[in-house]
Amino acid sequence: MGSTRNKVNIYAVPDLKNATDDEISRIMTSQGYTQKFTLIDIRLALGFSSVIVAAAASYYDFKVGFEAAKKYTAIGVTVYFVLNALLTLWIWKGEKGTVYEGVKDDVKISLQSSATKHVAVYKVEVKNGRTGKKVEGWKPFTEFFDSEGYLVPEPLERWLETVLEDAREEGAETRKSK
Repeated sequence: MGSTRNKVNIYAVPDLKNATDDEISRIMTSQGYTQKFTLIDIRLALGFSSVIVAAAASYYDFKVGFEAAKKYTAIGVTVYFVLNALLTLWIWKGEKGTVYEGVKDDVKISLQSSATKHVAVYKVEVKNGRTGKKVEGWKPFTEFFDSEGYLVPEPLERWLETVLEDAREEGAETRKSK
């Protein structure tokens, strides 16, 4: 009973996590959430800016020759390095594993996921933007994938729905849910 999604290696935790992360957006949309793309937009702006700087420096070097472009090439390399360092810092500190941000009924929800290298468990942390409440949940990947490596979305959707309900409840306590 596999889904129509891509088959993954059930022994590779990163593959399982990535396939599960990819399904989150669809599940959240089916739950009535509207995705916010701020984190992705910042990542794209930094990435594209660094590519544009590299392309401009390269083009200038092509047009005027290396000797005439040396100074600008050095500036381009420096700016490219700084932008890529900012991109790496943004992914590490700004996004912090966030795989989804969305809004439903004026409540912003942020969902972060993680998995440990040799432990086949999917962990999520859902933050309620209105109350500041955090709910952590975890489930073994075996509950979302069949023996052939196909993601079965229904169990993931049901589990994620309970974690989201816990996060949306009033009260600011942090809770763990299985």
